[in-house]
Amino acid sequence: MRLSEDDLLEVCSFAVKKAVERGADEAEAYGISSVETEASLERNDVTLGKFHQASGIGIRILKNTALGFSSINTLSREEVAASVEAAIKIASKGSPDKYNTLPKPSSIQKVSGILDPEAENFRPEDALRNAVNMLQTARGYDKRVTVDSGVFNTSLTSHTVVNSNGVECGESTSNFVWFIMGMAVDGGEVSSFDFQFNGTHHVKKIDVVETARSFAENVVGSLGSKRCDVFKGTLILSPQAVVELIVPTLVSSVNSNNVQKGRSRFIGRLGEEVASRDLTVVDDAAWSEGLAASSFDREGVPHSPLPIIENGVLRSFLYNTYTAGRDGVDSTGHAAGDEESSPRVGVTNIILRQGSSTFEDMLGEVERGILATRFSGNANPISGDFSGVVKGGHLIVGGEKVHPLKETLIAGNIFELLKNISGLSKERRKIFHYLLPYIRAEDISVTSG
Repeated sequence: MRLSEDDLLEVCSFAVKKAVERGADEAEAYGISSVETEASLERNDVTLGKFHQASGIGIRILKNTALGFSSINTLSREEVAASVEAAIKIASKGSPDKYNTLPKPSSIQKVSGILDPEAENFRPEDALRNAVNMLQTARGYDKRVTVDSGVFNTSLTSHTVVNSNGVECGESTSNFVWFIMGMAVDGGEVSSFDFQFNGTHHVKKIDVVETARSFAENVVGSLGSKRCDVFKGTLILSPQAVVELIVPTLVSSVNSNNVQKGRSRFIGRLGEEVASRDLTVVDDAAWSEGLAASSFDREGVPHSPLPIIENGVLRSFLYNTYTAGRDGVDSTGHAAGDEESSPRVGVTNIILRQGSSTFEDMLGEVERGILATRFSGNANPISGDFSGVVKGGHLIVGGEKVHPLKETLIAGNIFELLKNISGLSKERRKIFHYLLPYIRAEDISVTSG
């Protein structure tokens, strides 16, 4: 069974107390307990559902600024005490690092709407029913649709943080997530592969039908694809393609750990213009619709909305307590991770401000370009150079989608693409923990494979 926040807090408090008694200068315990159900799709059929429950605790010890860490998934007092001893021994043999420290307590503003009481009554058969509904919707849209795989997953999770400086906080969340992927097959022709995802914290907001229908529309719509000529022109990225092409490099570049290790193009560029003035990017864990919504980070530091890029200007990097100490700044509340390792730096909900034009208006202004529904390729997160294949793409001529594209490559540089943004749509879509518009950019090289 899933442990309550109070039960987890009790275990974590015991671990911290024991660590201090054993000579730790500072100690932290992070506890987590979850229950998951899952139903899977594979090759146009529903496979057996799964049920999983787990609890664990990660113990971080600082002794003479050296770090020791240990984790266990059995929460008896004997096992917790033994794990504390293991972390103490590791710290005693570690190298001192003056930036190893734990945060002090701060006031936490709780995020509402991330735990649905109805989730307690959600059963494995409910997950199975939603998976079946997703499959039937996709297959019923068109007989040519083939579902390669898919999942409907639900999780109830409680997590807590306690440290010897007085941090003590806990939170519970409910998540329902689902995806479907596959293609359309018409005789000997196979469409572009497509992937559609959605998720919510609330039982009543589960909508697998819309996701399955979007998937089916995309794969059927990419049948009849043709090659195009080589040209340099306009690229419109769907929100899904933005996730695949732009987001990983952008997130990597504002990660303070990467900046400090010389692995970011944004080193020394705070306050400078790094993108089109149309672009504003905010990390906001308080956006309760986002699947990464939470009140505090992996170290118990409160979350608050953080502008990363504002009207094209770089405003902030993402910090946890360790990297903040190295730069002499405060943590931005971006310690991430689970109970199995020390905190790293990570994002919460990434939100791009919407534009002033509709998607159709943006499309109508393109003389010659392509629409990319998905992107499959490689991007160097440091240089920004990218190349890859457009999936589910369409050629655009004179503001109209002419035909689906086959074997079409695009190449360029992500940092230049950010500067060459010529429009963002009013429409935005939630994908994972991102809220993203369509993005239009200029001067992208297009090659028919």
